[in-house]
Amino acid sequence: MISMKGSPEERARARTLRILLLTALMLAAFVLGCCLGPYAISFPDVMRTLFGQGTARTNLVIFDFRLPRVCLAVLVGFGMGAAGVIMQNLLHNDLASPGTLGVADGSSLFVTLYVALIAKNIDQPVLLPVLALVGGLISAFIIYLLGTKRRKPISSTKLIMTGVAMGACYAAIGTFAMYVLDESQLEFIQRWQAGELWGTEWNYITILAAWIAVFGFVALREARKLNAINLGYDIATGLGVNMKREFLLLSFLAVGMSSAAVAFGGNFFFLGLIGPHIARRIVGTDARYLLPAAGVVSAVIIVVADILVQNVSIFINIPTGMFVSILSVPYFLYLLIKQR
Repeated sequence: MISMKGSPEERARARTLRILLLTALMLAAFVLGCCLGPYAISFPDVMRTLFGQGTARTNLVIFDFRLPRVCLAVLVGFGMGAAGVIMQNLLHNDLASPGTLGVADGSSLFVTLYVALIAKNIDQPVLLPVLALVGGLISAFIIYLLGTKRRKPISSTKLIMTGVAMGACYAAIGTFAMYVLDESQLEFIQRWQAGELWGTEWNYITILAAWIAVFGFVALREARKLNAINLGYDIATGLGVNMKREFLLLSFLAVGMSSAAVAFGGNFFFLGLIGPHIARRIVGTDARYLLPAAGVVSAVIIVVADILVQNVSIFINIPTGMFVSILSVPYFLYLLIKQR
């Protein structure tokens, strides 16, 4: 955890420096992801190619294959990491995330139904984040409706338990819908649900980048209010925060970012859980610094995991999201034990 000693200005500089160091680490992983693969490219050649001085072969390998995948991994990491911060602070629970609350399951279900019942191929990529957002919002509304009572304080534990139950229901419906898929659709859905970074075309990446940028910018503007809410609902109300408005807005932002990440990256639910926790130990709890730090940490985790599944023989063909989930389970169990 970041030291809380010193003046506010010194603490702010320390947090900013740590975010810059995390960003440098992310850029290093980004470049490494461009270097490594079946056709290895040296660091100088990668840099020359990125600045427009590459050969025809390096241009093909980097701009058509590696760079889109690494960019997608970074954007998915930012979306899931920031969404996890918002949900954990909003519900005052270390176990809250798009995955544990069942919101991401609702997003997954709508995309699955779209592929199963409507789309024979993904020819309108802008629909995917929209459908995922609609599914996530409907899921969040149902969970909120079932997990809260009028005139009683919000129970994060009850919301999480309701989310787990609804997630199981969504998974059952999604499995049933998969029976109407043809072979190519079934393969796509299976790998997507396992966390395959499939949306590696530049039109997908452009849509996701714009989506994450807009939602992330609004989330940063609400960071001070999120800090107040993290102190307690009554305290936030006493400080002048409109709790009903902010709860709905921040929930919408979290669902929006996680839904877009789910649409193009599949199952990276655990990332919204562990990314914020690691970032919190590095920069502290101030959401103004925690939101970008959690995004960068989550991006580093995805990029490194993707490098491993692309280059280590025993991990080849394992979807990146599944690999991240396997690595995250011990940390998730640690959090469960800590909550007792």
